[in-house]
Amino acid sequence: RNKVGKMKDSFERVIDYMRISITDRCNLRCRYCMPEDIAFIPHEEIMTYEELLRLTRLFAGQGIRKIKITGGEPLVRRGCVDFIRSLKEIEGISNVTITTNGVLLEQYMDDLAKAGIDGINISLDTLRADSYEKITGRNEFGRVWRGIVKAIESGIRIKLNCVPVEGVNAEEIPAFFELAKNNPIDVRFIEMMPIGHGREFQAVSAGDILELLRQRYDNI
Repeated sequence: RNKVGKMKDSFERVIDYMRISITDRCNLRCRYCMPEDIAFIPHEEIMTYEELLRLTRLFAGQGIRKIKITGGEPLVRRGCVDFIRSLKEIEGISNVTITTNGVLLEQYMDDLAKAGIDGINISLDTLRADSYEKITGRNEFGRVWRGIVKAIESGIRIKLNCVPVEGVNAEEIPAFFELAKNNPIDVRFIEMMPIGHGREFQAVSAGDILELLRQRYDNI
């Protein structure tokens, strides 16, 4: 059997992580991300789970150890949980996580835990139901929050990804900080990239976020 290879970048860092997007479809229409009239790739043109598993086995042979499942919203694709279970069975793959908007998390949380998911990243830009509907175009905050609570109760590592935007949710940065302070959750503030619809909004820089938190909390 051939010795497992290792891929490296130009700085000699070992590449052991791969993201797999299993769908371009999403059940939200966030203002800075996806318009209502977007055209999706026809289902017959996207890769099958069997093809993705074959590629993952090949990449595992080259040193890939960690897989992130993304979309669109990955949980809208039928069979997502079974696919994760199959990934966990591939020799060499030690860590499989998923990034989700959380709308379907309450429904699938038990199955994800049974499949062996190692971590869940949840995209959430506000802790207020009214703001959530304005940002996402959907009235789903209650369902997302129940999914987050269920994920916390599972004991699986949870990360919340928040994109602060001036005039939209920037004033909620301290509330997200308190959420991380009082719960077993990692909150990550992600800077809005000026691409696509993101060019229409004013980002809050990482430096500004850190300065705001330093003003409110000691020893940050």
